Amino acid sequence: MSDVVATAWSVALSVAVCAFWAVWLAHSLRVDRRRLRNGFLAIAVVYTGVALLGQVVALAPGGETAMGWATLAFVGLLGVGMLALPVFLVLNGLTMVRRERRSLGNLLSLLVGLAMLAAPFVVVAPFVLDVVPWTLGLVVGLVLGTAWLGFVFLGFVAQTLLYRRSAAKVPAHGVIVLGSKVVGGRVPPLLAARLAAGVEAAERLGAGGAPVPIVPSGGQGADEDRPEGVAMGEWLTGHGVPADRVLVEDRARTTRENLTLGVALLREHGVPGPYLVATNNYHAPRAALEAMDLGLDVHAVGAPTAGYYFPSAYLREFVAVLRRRPAVHVVAAAGIVLVVALVTLVAVARRYPGDRDRRASVTYTQKRSPQNHKYI
Repeated sequence: MSDVVATAWSVALSVAVCAFWAVWLAHSLRVDRRRLRNGFLAIAVVYTGVALLGQVVALAPGGETAMGWATLAFVGLLGVGMLALPVFLVLNGLTMVRRERRSLGNLLSLLVGLAMLAAPFVVVAPFVLDVVPWTLGLVVGLVLGTAWLGFVFLGFVAQTLLYRRSAAKVPAHGVIVLGSKVVGGRVPPLLAARLAAGVEAAERLGAGGAPVPIVPSGGQGADEDRPEGVAMGEWLTGHGVPADRVLVEDRARTTRENLTLGVALLREHGVPGPYLVATNNYHAPRAALEAMDLGLDVHAVGAPTAGYYFPSAYLREFVAVLRRRPAVHVVAAAGIVLVVALVTLVAVARRYPGDRDRRASVTYTQKRSPQNHKYI
């Protein structure tokens, strides 16, 4: 009977913990759906919710056996996924090499895949080769650093999935389309997808009400013969958007300038917020974070991107997101360095105990000798 009571108490505690994370997530979403922390809170809700479900199932007759099989299946699927993911990233990276220009950003999926394939060998090698003990500290640092980046990336993915469903429901009054490079003065397919998403959003928002204006935003780069916003505006009018609904912004050079100048142009024309910004799906989460950092009432919707292009582009966005809060990562890195130093000291002390004892013995003998070493 005591075991049942103890299990019941553990279930009650799990309910309280899961409810805590769920309430915090609901409050955070109500305050601002763009916050990156929403993704981490969602992970906490899922994790504690699964643990709670497992405890409830274990209370039922035969539940422990069922949970054992379920755990085995989960571990098996996780193992297959961890093996398949690096292979997929390498193959995707090779596709990027064939189809796109060779740049560090476009090679991210290939580099990450190769790193994931090499990581097990790097971790095992010091133990197999029995090399110098300080390499154990490097292995611990590698594992902890990878775990930290993996955790942050998982939170970013969770936030992306959460935000994707809510951004399209924002009752916006204007749409800004983020520019990208135009080729030969014309709109390439990637930018055309953004414009099409902006037109779709404007039509949905303006259905049964006042027409919603669209701001094609983008300045002229060094390798472009005219501003992106101008080319985008021509694309819009050429695809049936009335000219009086197109407000061209032709000065922005960065995402932040797209947002600030686009919002300023809408406000000049008396269009109140909130606003939607249309970009590609891999870029939408970071665009929303940029708008939040700027204090703008802007949400982001994403247009589909070619499947082979998405992994490297999404990893590139993740790297940019990491740079938003450097202090957090500096603190994490300091903790990892501290752990590495402690592990290295322990490993060295365990590897050379005889030398340490011999040095201590010699020092003690020299101190106690009346003749000291100068008479030797």
